[in-house]
Amino acid sequence: MFLRKVLSSITLTLALILAVAPFSSFASSDEQGNNTEVQGSQDTVQQNKNNTSQSSEISQKVILPNEDRKKIENTTSGHYQSIGYINMGDSIATGVVIGKNTVLTNKHVANASNGNMAFSPAANGQDQFPFGTFTEKDVKQYPGSADLVVVHFNPNSKGQTVGEVVQPATLKDAATASKGDSMTVTGYPGDKPLATMWESTGKIIGNQGQELTYDASTFGGNSGSPVFNTNNQLIGLHHGGIQGESNNAVAITGDVLKFINDNNE
Repeated sequence: MFLRKVLSSITLTLALILAVAPFSSFASSDEQGNNTEVQGSQDTVQQNKNNTSQSSEISQKVILPNEDRKKIENTTSGHYQSIGYINMGDSIATGVVIGKNTVLTNKHVANASNGNMAFSPAANGQDQFPFGTFTEKDVKQYPGSADLVVVHFNPNSKGQTVGEVVQPATLKDAATASKGDSMTVTGYPGDKPLATMWESTGKIIGNQGQELTYDASTFGGNSGSPVFNTNNQLIGLHHGGIQGESNNAVAITGDVLKFINDNNE
């Protein structure tokens, strides 16, 4: 589990990386999910609902009171086709296609992958990959503190790039987003059946600098999930949350937006 500080004092729960081995044992209930081992490249934390001091600080889920996650049945329609399932062998995450060869996800996802990301856009269940799977080519890390990387993927066996088989997401400067605006965060949470896409709706509760905060619920596996505005434009990249309070995304604005555009291939 990887941690990040907000305002230098608040520990974030990073929304990555739910161990998925063996896949068949994946739990769909919150209680079972709380006892799932969470693995990162630096350490391992065993979730324990009876350990109050640990669970209040480190949790693989940030489920908020307005929990309303819904399963996306038609993952190949509209902007949903740009959202992809990232498999790293013993852990999972989410990414979003933004260009011909280019996907956004989190630094902590890339750091844990050891160059072994497999990206399946619009995945709709275990082994249900309508656009196939693409293998990692290289990673460009944002040089600042924002938890974001640009990942370039190799073409498939037919020579097609990921941005040719799906419609990439449309970027929108997050500076246009205001407190109270509606938003969605969509990805592959680990408490649901493997490789199924789920969407949570909410409101933006803060937009400051490189950080968006919102009241939509997420779970481990949602790291790298796109945050969309009401026009289904990409304004943020989910990376973690504060248990019981909010979820957080890298705001796609300013230097972050410039970095993305400079490395979008």
